[in-house]
Amino acid sequence: MTFMRSTLSLASLNGLLLVAVAWQCLGGEPAPRWAPVAQHSPPPVKAAPVPALLQLPDSERQVAWQHPLFSPDRQADAAKDGAGAPTLDGVRLSGVVVDGDQRWALVRLANQRSLKLRLGDALDSGWTLAQVSATTATFQRQGQAHTLNLPVPRLPATAAAPLLTLPHVAAP
Repeated sequence: MTFMRSTLSLASLNGLLLVAVAWQCLGGEPAPRWAPVAQHSPPPVKAAPVPALLQLPDSERQVAWQHPLFSPDRQADAAKDGAGAPTLDGVRLSGVVVDGDQRWALVRLANQRSLKLRLGDALDSGWTLAQVSATTATFQRQGQAHTLNLPVPRLPATAAAPLLTLPHVAAP
């Protein structure tokens, strides 16, 4: 008897689920009706009069070039040549590759960025790689030349006393 009751209850549950699925598929609810969109025209844009540009004398315009507006320290720009020219300070030669006619210099800039330069390539500061040898790289800029050397690792000097002394042990 219990077998018949459980079978009957499962069959009725399957029938209810089948009716629910059929009701969903056949569209038991009406489609939504949307209200029409109101057509509003945007408000007109009022044109403002454009002010005329002021003509400044040359002496007042030169002040803007000598003291930049957006620089926090408001100092004049450095000269492009002469003593204010950018140097290779902070640039280190970290490696050299010489393979037949191909020559590269591996440099590390002051901001820790590494670059691989071929002969004729230039740094952001305008220095151009002119010559590469096994231990040096020569850069040129506006007639000036600067040579960077590979650092040579050296062993520390030998101490006067030995670092480690072992006690004398007689063999048994």
